Amino acid sequence: ASEKQATSELQSLYQQIIGSLLYAMIGSRPDISYAVIRLSRYCANPSPEHLQAAKHILRYLKGTIDLKITYHGTSNDGLIGYSDADWASQTDRHSISGYVYLIDGGAVSWSSKKQPVVALSSTESEYIALTHAATEAIWTRNFISEVFHPSPNPVTIFCDNMSAITLSK
Repeated sequence: ASEKQATSELQSLYQQIIGSLLYAMIGSRPDISYAVIRLSRYCANPSPEHLQAAKHILRYLKGTIDLKITYHGTSNDGLIGYSDADWASQTDRHSISGYVYLIDGGAVSWSSKKQPVVALSSTESEYIALTHAATEAIWTRNFISEVFHPSPNPVTIFCDNMSAITLSK
């Protein structure tokens, strides 16, 4: 019975930590997105190693408490995005897509998400990530246009894979 209670206490503590990390990630800390999303997969059955990794993120946040998203009002770059993907993670061969959008140097939208399909090449993985990023670019641009004013500039999305860039053209 005590082993079951210890497992339940571990699970409860782990879920509380992950919930707090998710709140921080969504609100103001895109730098922890990947790690928190990876750890959130184990909320139903965490191991002591998972708890140790979650506590490591808490220590990282404590050590970087002075970091913050800043906006520089002098730039007129508009909405700029960066897209990337890892190809075929070691656990289940699904790649992870990620993007971040900046306005005047400050992050306004970000995501790290497991791709729903298994990509057969790094080009395909990066192209799927670009599609994910482009969808967000359309939504964010429309939102900004409705709230503020329509932007005459197109949204620039940067990608580090020449094959995916060529394919998208």
